[in-house]
Amino acid sequence: AHCYRGTTGELIYAERVGGNHSASPTHADGRIYFLSEDGVCTVIKAGEQFEKLAESRLPGRFQASPAISGGRIFLRSDT
Repeated sequence: AHCYRGTTGELIYAERVGGNHSASPTHADGRIYFLSEDGVCTVIKAGEQFEKLAESRLPGRFQASPAISGGRIFLRSDT
C-alpha cells in the first residue's frame, strides 16, 4: 500500500499488506479494503498514517474486487 500526496506526488508511506492481489483496493467509510487471492481481507484506515484496522481470513479464492452498496460489502469467490 502506497500513499502519495496528490498535490505534489510526495510519497507519504509504503507498507506491505501481504499476499497476492488481483482485486483492486476498495474504499468505503474511511477504510480501504485489500482482498488477497487466498481470502485474507486486510482493512486499513484511509489517511496519511498507515494504520491496520483488521485482518480476516475468508474461505475460497478471490480475484474479483469487492462491491459496496447500501452499507454492505459483497464478495465473489470461487466457491
